[in-house]
Order: sequence, then structure tokens, then C-alpha cells
Amino acid sequence: MIPRKVVSASNPCVEITKEGDYWIIRMSTLIRTIEYKFIPGEPIETETMGGMAQNTFTFEENSIKHIQKSNTYTTEVIREFTDDELVMTLKHVESGTVCHRYFKRV
Repeated sequence: MIPRKVVSASNPCVEITKEGDYWIIRMSTLIRTIEYKFIPGEPIETETMGGMAQNTFTFEENSIKHIQKSNTYTTEVIREFTDDELVMTLKHVESGTVCHRYFKRV
């Protein structure tokens, strides 16, 4: 619980790059760095704070859609890009809870 509180209070840095066929989303916080390396449409498995999860990323116009499924939950993350910001909308599918994070482009 304490690591989740620290991460939620931090100001993460998000970096999105492309290497060959792979896209990389790297989110750095005070405690750890989360990295997803993927080919759009192909599922990848990652370790989360709650265990293993399957992730699928797709591109839709000016956004990246990320579906994460584990044995206990499903989340949908939409990362929408504009000229000066990234708006990240996270939805816990089972409860319908939605939150937003806003990032300035640097």
C-alpha cells in the first residue's frame, strides 16, 4: 500500500520511443520504472504490483489504447496526444472507476 501512495503522489515522466518494429512506453517514478515494449496488436505479458498481466496495445488516430488483463482485473488505458500534452485516461473495467492524468510535453 505504501509504494502505491508514493507513486500516486509523484510526478512521473513518460517517454515513448520506437525501435524498429517495437514501440516502447517508459514511465519513470521515484520508486521504479515501468516499461512496455510491444508491437501494436500483439499481446505481451508483464509483471505488475498485483501479479502477472496480459497487455495489448493498439493505435487509434492520435491515441494509444492499452488493455491490461489479469486474473483479478481488467484496465483500459487511453493515452491521447496533442501538440502540448498527453492525457492518460485509466478505467478499471469491473468497477467502472475512471481517472485521468495529465502530462506536459517537454
